[in-house]
Amino acid sequence: MVTSEQQEAFRQALVHARKQHGWSQRRLARELGISQSAVSYWEQGKSVPEPANVVDLERVLDLRSGTLARLIGYMPYETMRDEVISVLDAITSDPALGPRQREVLLALYRQLAEQRRAELAEREAGDPPQSDRSQT
Repeated sequence: MVTSEQQEAFRQALVHARKQHGWSQRRLARELGISQSAVSYWEQGKSVPEPANVVDLERVLDLRSGTLARLIGYMPYETMRDEVISVLDAITSDPALGPRQREVLLALYRQLAEQRRAELAEREAGDPPQSDRSQT
């Protein structure tokens, strides 16, 4: 569910990006292969595009992946991957952390990632997650 604040932030960013290109709504719609009314609705804050259209918007407007998407709560895989890398970079480069704190945070991160991979593998195999099994 997109909040009105998210929708307004998206609307403003879209209008700004389109005008930076010197494009009309009609031109943007043509580049995307959609109707001008869809672009108009997005820019008026009457609706938000589907995730695939947001990816296309970012591409045709030469925006970094996730620039518009994160404004309305969408997070493309490519952006999520970049964010994970940023978390690891932050842990290793934070001057407030000593070697022991970095080691603990990295170990915790690795443990959480391994836990998640195991949950996904169980789900794919059709087994209920460990937490669900203990309740039966």
